[in-house]
Amino acid sequence: MTTIRIKPGMLVLSLWMAGCAVAEPSGLDACPAPAAYVGPPMRDNLSLSALTRATANQSGFSSSEVLRLGTAFDTAFGATNARSMTAAVWQDGGESWTEQQGAPQDQLYYWASVEKIITALTVMQLDATGRLSLDDPVSAFVGYVPNSDRITLRMLLNHTSVLFSANEDPGQRARSGPLTLSEELEILTRRGPYACPGAVWRYSNSGYALLGAVIEEINGDPYHVAATDLILSRSRARGLRMISPDDPLDDIVPLAGPAGPTAFRPTYAQTAGGLVADAGSMSVLLQDIFSGRIVHERQLPEMIDDLFPMGSPGVWYGLGVMVSDVPAERGPTTWIGHSGEVEGGRAVIAYVPSRQAIVAVALTREGSAEATANLLISALDQD
Repeated sequence: MTTIRIKPGMLVLSLWMAGCAVAEPSGLDACPAPAAYVGPPMRDNLSLSALTRATANQSGFSSSEVLRLGTAFDTAFGATNARSMTAAVWQDGGESWTEQQGAPQDQLYYWASVEKIITALTVMQLDATGRLSLDDPVSAFVGYVPNSDRITLRMLLNHTSVLFSANEDPGQRARSGPLTLSEELEILTRRGPYACPGAVWRYSNSGYALLGAVIEEINGDPYHVAATDLILSRSRARGLRMISPDDPLDDIVPLAGPAGPTAFRPTYAQTAGGLVADAGSMSVLLQDIFSGRIVHERQLPEMIDDLFPMGSPGVWYGLGVMVSDVPAERGPTTWIGHSGEVEGGRAVIAYVPSRQAIVAVALTREGSAEATANLLISALDQD
């Protein structure tokens, strides 16, 4: 697992990893039925309803907490060598604390795979209204992919479809452009799956591309329009949007590597990462999600009913969300959210139920958004 040390003498902070060990596809494309899961042990059940009843240490932020948050942000900004960074922290009973450096205040950040939460919630909203079922096979909605009559929408959401991820194809990497659905299907068919559906866990951006196609098929609108209407329009947050394929990105902080701007355009990812926002709006969005404003509260526990181990110890995946058992000086805390990573940018949002707190961080360059978020949350634990 990758770690960074913010400065000498401080706790080494865990990172969430958004991938897993690379293996060669198996070529299994005729599985007779979904397989039993045979991967590493899953996480014990997480009771979201019990955790959300936890009481915050205090409402909003004390003056000392505000000072510590500012110090933590400055420390992280320097230690990560970020070109620009935005962050927000919310604690029950008050407004979000926000800070941004390295970019104009009216510029939005790209949140990469954090957006998978939006895709998952969109599918769950369609399920709640009876327009589809999470247990429907993907073959009912899109063209052929290996084992498509055995792969359910639920498997696409939790990455147990075991399909190849087209962004790992050398030809696609060299091309560095967006894929059409037919091109995505061609790569998935040519490369084949890694195992029978359900047998193991493996992160696949292509699985979320297929979910986007399902959403468009059912809703009759382009993905960014459907996700906006079904999910974002229900939130109180205003400084965020789903980007369209032709978005000019004029108000987006450019992704940047050590040598300067990167070639990757956020419009390429769409259903696997098509959200831009400021950190304060991401904080409000997550508040709205876990308060039941976006989807009904009874649906939220389903997102973490089955938690599959990811590539890093203590990190798990449910339906469009990551759960992490994060080390802390007062003992491990549970975080529920998602990380995002792309060339020239990093992002994370997390709900910390034991504190009734939320943290959101995005940066440009190659530093750790997760370590920064952990440092900010730790600033609340020093009273």
